Amino acid sequence: MNSRVEHFAAENRRPRGLRSGGRACLLLCLLALPACRLDSQLRIAERVLDRYRRETASKPLPLSHVIRMKLRGDRAGDPGAGVAEIAWEPNRYRERVSSAGVTTERGIQGGKAYAIDEDGFTRVVSEPVLRELLTRSYFWRRAWLFQDRERARLSLGPADAAAASVRLTPLGGNPLVLSFSRRDGRLTAVRSPRFDLDFGNDRAFRLASGIRPPVLGEIVWSGLPSERIADAAVGGACGRFAGRAEVPLERTGDGGLAFPAVVNGVPLRLALDATADGPLRVSSDAAKRLGVSFSRDVYGRAVGGGVTLGVGTFSCPGIHVEALAEPLEGRDGVVGATLYREAVVEIDPDTRRLALHDPSRWVPPPGFTRIVVDDDGDRPVTTLRRGSHAARLTVGAATGSSDLSLTPDAFERLDISAPGTVGGMRWGPLQMPDLSVEREPHPAAVGWGDDGRLGFAMLLRFHSHLDMPHRWIYVRPVGS
Repeated sequence: MNSRVEHFAAENRRPRGLRSGGRACLLLCLLALPACRLDSQLRIAERVLDRYRRETASKPLPLSHVIRMKLRGDRAGDPGAGVAEIAWEPNRYRERVSSAGVTTERGIQGGKAYAIDEDGFTRVVSEPVLRELLTRSYFWRRAWLFQDRERARLSLGPADAAAASVRLTPLGGNPLVLSFSRRDGRLTAVRSPRFDLDFGNDRAFRLASGIRPPVLGEIVWSGLPSERIADAAVGGACGRFAGRAEVPLERTGDGGLAFPAVVNGVPLRLALDATADGPLRVSSDAAKRLGVSFSRDVYGRAVGGGVTLGVGTFSCPGIHVEALAEPLEGRDGVVGATLYREAVVEIDPDTRRLALHDPSRWVPPPGFTRIVVDDDGDRPVTTLRRGSHAARLTVGAATGSSDLSLTPDAFERLDISAPGTVGGMRWGPLQMPDLSVEREPHPAAVGWGDDGRLGFAMLLRFHSHLDMPHRWIYVRPVGS
């Protein structure tokens, strides 16, 4: 009897042991599946790059190199033409575009990003610009073809019937998606925040940045440099200050601000808009009165030079101006970069005055709260927070009656369900009251760091001094 009981117990234990072991094996397999899947996708991504190497015989480019391109606008009519040069050497990178007698430049030097605008003004710019330029440098140097891909993370990207893609994340840069033809393995498209390329062949492409209109390009030469990349030095200001420059401010129908100015001796009414990061823009009617010769650049802009801007006792000679194709309702022009790069811009809602101060002499007044401002290429940008999440917004723009205009991505990140009123926002050390929020109507590159605009409706709650040369804004609540 005992032997039968023991035999039964042993037989009963064996299946339980087997079932337990089976569950453990199944669990291990389930845990291994994601790793196996990722490893498989990595091998496929590597095969996509290997096929491109074989089919095109492409290799990474040397440590020092120059690529020259012809550019033309991607618009009907007279699109304008220009040239571009991309150059690099160890720890240096430079992009230069020349068109209609105007040259702009962006680059990396000493681990910092810099930009030179249409008027030759040079300054260090923000971290998002640096990330973008690091990504552009990574692509043009073909660093993604090195065996180690310069330690960029590699994964398999989206695919369709015509193309397969890989996703790379360069060190310090933005995600970069490269698409290759299934038919012949050639590179067909590049996607990254503010950097979209579509290739017709190995040398011809369409480039879109999200800031300027798209252009068509063709690589005409690629080879070793004949000289070193010159150092970029911060400076180039044209502003002249004769005491306190002060003019009256008015509200405009779209929620903006306007003030009187003089351009080439012609009295004009200009709107202040921080998003105007290029030359001073004037209406078609005002342009005819300035006595300036305009040429069409590669972005489709009618640009002229040698212009003098005057605001009160402030003047800025030798700047460029863009003639708009249409009139502007209620104003003669729009200015942003030309003032913010040159002066400390004071907006006083109590007295309804705009004042411009010499950044080298201006002293912050007492009783104001100091908040960080960055430079996104002649655009002053600040950060607002809600909980643990942040949004980077251009400071001072026409947003109607709304305090803020946010991109869809910023709505989601800040946990704002819909346009309307939102609480819990902080601006630097300041806890803000409920703010009115609308959806940003202008397209923005997701992931670049452009989350919308801080409107004058909010800014006019404060007496403010925006000191972009030193990266601060000083604010004090109105009436305090």
